[in-house]
Amino acid sequence: MDGYNAIYIAQGHESQNATVIFLKDKLSIGLMDEHGKPKVVYWFYDKIVRNDFRQYGKLIVRHEGFPPQSLEVEHREFADKLNDHFKKSDRSFLRKAFTPGTITMIRFAFIFFGFLAAVYFFLVPWLAVRLANKVPVSFEEKMGNGMFDALKTGMTIDESKTAIINEFFIELHIPTKYNIQVTVVKDDVANAFAMPGGNIVVYEKLLNSMNSYEELAALLSHEFTHVNNKHTTKSLFRQLGSTVFLSVILGDVGAISSVIVNNADRLKGLSYGRSLEKEADLNGLQLLSERKIDCNGFIGLFTLLQKEVDAAGVTEPAEWISSHPDLQKRIEYVKSNESFNIRGAEKNETLQTLFLKLKTAE
Repeated sequence: MDGYNAIYIAQGHESQNATVIFLKDKLSIGLMDEHGKPKVVYWFYDKIVRNDFRQYGKLIVRHEGFPPQSLEVEHREFADKLNDHFKKSDRSFLRKAFTPGTITMIRFAFIFFGFLAAVYFFLVPWLAVRLANKVPVSFEEKMGNGMFDALKTGMTIDESKTAIINEFFIELHIPTKYNIQVTVVKDDVANAFAMPGGNIVVYEKLLNSMNSYEELAALLSHEFTHVNNKHTTKSLFRQLGSTVFLSVILGDVGAISSVIVNNADRLKGLSYGRSLEKEADLNGLQLLSERKIDCNGFIGLFTLLQKEVDAAGVTEPAEWISSHPDLQKRIEYVKSNESFNIRGAEKNETLQTLFLKLKTAE
């Protein structure tokens, strides 16, 4: 059936009989104008309100145009046929929107943005780490000193303990091309972290928790390895990889230092990854073993840090702890390593004296 009898209602006008015909993209509604002459009103399918047309026992179809218009149709199959035309209209729109050329462009866009994502998340961090390996010590020192200056404004430095702990580190006699400077900060946080170029920060609470100079030697040898093996520089470059990469491409190497200095606060909880943490542990273990410092200092250090974790309960653990995970596993691989006290352990009276001096300094 091509034509359907209906009642046409337009706001502000009297209702009148109409003949409705389905066309490809619209409804043709045959009416009479105010002079009794035939006229046709067209309703495009995309302007028809899509809802349940069956209301109050009638089929009522509404149009979005102005003035508000509606049709009352007696034939039940009208709604089914109208819905069929809606579906055909939708498919026609999709076919027009997604032509073979459009689909090809969309595929290309997916491949292109997928490539950019791979570069951003994998290639750029990889290149950033490789770049960190090539950075000269002088650049690291400049960058690290800038970071330290940025952080120093929020620190309360214990000058007396800082002088003693630097004496302690010098007494370890660890050869390095870096100018290592250790700073003791007054704060109720069990934390320690290293900066590019040689600055190491140790928080007073961590020092106060220590029971032996071997534990302090373990801590400093661990943080020293982060500096000496460029762990801090690599990790910062990796985390800020896209910025570092763009700076190199644009030839603005100075911007790298500026960006990293502006992100200095990240150092407090910088995550090196398990492989670098293990490298710092085992290299520190070797440094202690070579100097015949009891390697149980690492066990004591990890044990006191575990106590900090346990004491934290449901609250956030200290930043050093949260960025140095798996304490029990670290105890296990340190104790089982072949370097563990391989040369025996001897008491170092100088380190012992400096440690006691550090613990009692005010």
